[in-house]
Amino acid sequence: MQRYYNVNGVVTPAEEASLKVNDLAILRGYGIFDFFLVWEQVPLFLEDYLDRFYRSARLLNMEVPAERSELKRRIGELISLNKESYAGIRLVMTGGYTSDSYTPVAPNLIVMQHPYKPFADKAYEEGVKLMTYEYQRDLPEVKTTNYAMGIRLLPELKKAGAVEPLYHSGGTIKEAVRSNFYIIDQNNKVITADEDILMGITRKHVLQSIEGHYEVERRFITLAEVWKAKEAFLTGSNKGVIPVTRLDDHVFGDGTPGEVTQAIGDLFDVHRQTYVQAHSPLLSE
Repeated sequence: MQRYYNVNGVVTPAEEASLKVNDLAILRGYGIFDFFLVWEQVPLFLEDYLDRFYRSARLLNMEVPAERSELKRRIGELISLNKESYAGIRLVMTGGYTSDSYTPVAPNLIVMQHPYKPFADKAYEEGVKLMTYEYQRDLPEVKTTNYAMGIRLLPELKKAGAVEPLYHSGGTIKEAVRSNFYIIDQNNKVITADEDILMGITRKHVLQSIEGHYEVERRFITLAEVWKAKEAFLTGSNKGVIPVTRLDDHVFGDGTPGEVTQAIGDLFDVHRQTYVQAHSPLLSE
């Protein structure tokens, strides 16, 4: 099936989409992106993702070359053209074609639609392992295209049997490379970092979905607390709620997904489906 992207407002077959080699994203890694799912042709939590995309741009002193309504139109156009009820949408904005290899100029704005690839069922049924790594991302509140550290660690992750590194710095837990991290203490309280991290949109909606069910603390989490936690889990756009059953050589509980984590996953699933039912498909007219 033919797949289409949108490059600077122009619908383009995916295999023909390209950037020039003097783009600042290529030369200096200067760019931002965001990613969200489409379910039943409804972009999940779209307004929140657009808020974050435009905020990331402002924090990097970049200006998105499309009004919000126009960007939504481009997204809807791709959903219509690609004819997939379930998909992933990636927004990418680069520093533009620079003449001095350093100064940002007119940015390039790309909207891409990818096949929907849900996380493997095994991860939810058995949980996953993380690997601790001491590191603090630059500009953690900005969703930049710089994932150099996470990619560099791929061989170590494979060797350790871990799915992601869990970053920590100064004795406190930050985030996983593509996920937010949480612990559940012995009193079933959910604790998640609230500074020096990317504020995940899935994180926001998971926390909304458990209001009235579980107490939540948003604060620094020390490494010492993690080892004493009853359960742990991750959240992310294409993950939902993923149980963490191992961290390095440490096993949480009996090594299987905990009851609270599974209940939180169920609450979020209902929250997500309720959102889809309350919103109309985003399609071009």
